[in-house]
Amino acid sequence: MITSALAIAALLLLSIVTPATAHTDHGPDLGIARILALATGQAADVDDGVDAALAGQRYPWAFPRSTVDRPDEKVGRQIHVIYLVPAAAPDDHYDTLGVLEDSLRSMNHWMRQQTGNQQWSLDTYTFRPEGSSEPVNAIDVTFVASDKVQSQLGSVSAVQGELEARGFDDPNKRYLSYVAANAGGVCGDAWYPLDPSPTEVDGKYADVYLYSSEGCNPRDFATSPTEPSHVEATAMQELIHNDGMVPLVAPHDCLVSLLAFGHVCTGPLWASDVVGQGLDPERFDVMYPYVGVPLGEKKLDEDHLDYYRHLAPYRDLEQGLYLETV
Repeated sequence: MITSALAIAALLLLSIVTPATAHTDHGPDLGIARILALATGQAADVDDGVDAALAGQRYPWAFPRSTVDRPDEKVGRQIHVIYLVPAAAPDDHYDTLGVLEDSLRSMNHWMRQQTGNQQWSLDTYTFRPEGSSEPVNAIDVTFVASDKVQSQLGSVSAVQGELEARGFDDPNKRYLSYVAANAGGVCGDAWYPLDPSPTEVDGKYADVYLYSSEGCNPRDFATSPTEPSHVEATAMQELIHNDGMVPLVAPHDCLVSLLAFGHVCTGPLWASDVVGQGLDPERFDVMYPYVGVPLGEKKLDEDHLDYYRHLAPYRDLEQGLYLETV
């Protein structure tokens, strides 16, 4: 019974998602890893962005919009956030409402909980809101209005090209882009270093697609700086992919399918989620092939066998290029 269900699941999966094959047009050392939508996923209300707008109402003032990378407050490696809106796509002001602010803060809150002492090194700036006597330190988000349409910005290679053309290629920065585009069954993607040995190779570009399939819950943002949800699950996985996680030699890497390489799973059981069976014990790991559940319900390599604080002599996220100790 399980065998037949998995066979059906595999066929369904091939029809509803874009394959996460190891593209190497960016160079021989990089592939593209993707997090996928579940066809059975329960979507949040993604028609009008109301949930995200309500999240932004927690702030009595607007975050100032910038179309450039503001001057850095610290030296060294840091992650810079882009809000990329294609031509004719809606501008939901996720940067000015504080939605992305809470999203990134909640991701770091989760990371500190999981690791005890590590978080992402985020690019920040300080401003004084109108009518306030106190300065605010915020995540530096750059707003990019593209002249390309959504269909031209549905892959990490296309987004990278758009950003590089605008000068977003600082060697000390990684770029996490929230793209107002529909990539179908792909919720997010990132360049993924293929070499499992410890190395300085950085994927550098990672994307979250805000209008992809309902199974992504593509605009279900954090409800506070400490309560991450589905968007954060996507963004977290793609940032981790940039560090070459999960290495192809890891015990639970999904080598059973090019649809899922660079993720953790238990043999072919990951495909059971397509038909709603959820048989894979790895399904709550943040590096599982599907978004599935909110980030707050996910774990970071709970058994420490695959990609974080493991004992094997290959890449470990603890030495991630853009992580800092707190």
